[in-house]
Amino acid sequence: MRLRFAAVLAAGLVLAACDRAGTGPPDMETDAQDNAAADPMDTSNRASLSDREVSERFIEVFYNQNRLTDGFEAWVHPDYIQHDPNSPTGRDPTIAVLADHMQANPEMTHDVKRVIYGDEGPDGTLVAVHYHFKRAPDDRGSAVVDIYRVNDGYLVEHWDVIQPVPVEALNDNTMF
Repeated sequence: MRLRFAAVLAAGLVLAACDRAGTGPPDMETDAQDNAAADPMDTSNRASLSDREVSERFIEVFYNQNRLTDGFEAWVHPDYIQHDPNSPTGRDPTIAVLADHMQANPEMTHDVKRVIYGDEGPDGTLVAVHYHFKRAPDDRGSAVVDIYRVNDGYLVEHWDVIQPVPVEALNDNTMF
């Protein structure tokens, strides 16, 4: 009897731990599954979204769907601070530049390789998006890391690092 009780207790603890970790049985819906099903352009519950959820929605629209201006209109704060010296500050001036960029490069792609989320703090969360940017299919492209500060349901600040993909490298490692 004690053995059966211990086995049931152990199974219950494992299921509880899995549920908290988001790895429960397939019939248990998790927050991650709910967020993945959310419309990435839906900003109606912006105030209730975590910085990570805001980032995930922006990444889906901007990088994965290649809808740059839509992503900015939905998820970037009007007072957006830009640290790239080749880009204007503010959401609307950046949208104008992005629209021209999209017009000049209709075949561009953003192949996201990894996303790194920092801890949420009083000033928001830093999110780094590492991706392979190509203006055209035959372009070697660039390795890019965009760093955003997300706060109160908006992307509010941006830094980036851009490195062209070379023809030859001094090692066999990739940039991605």
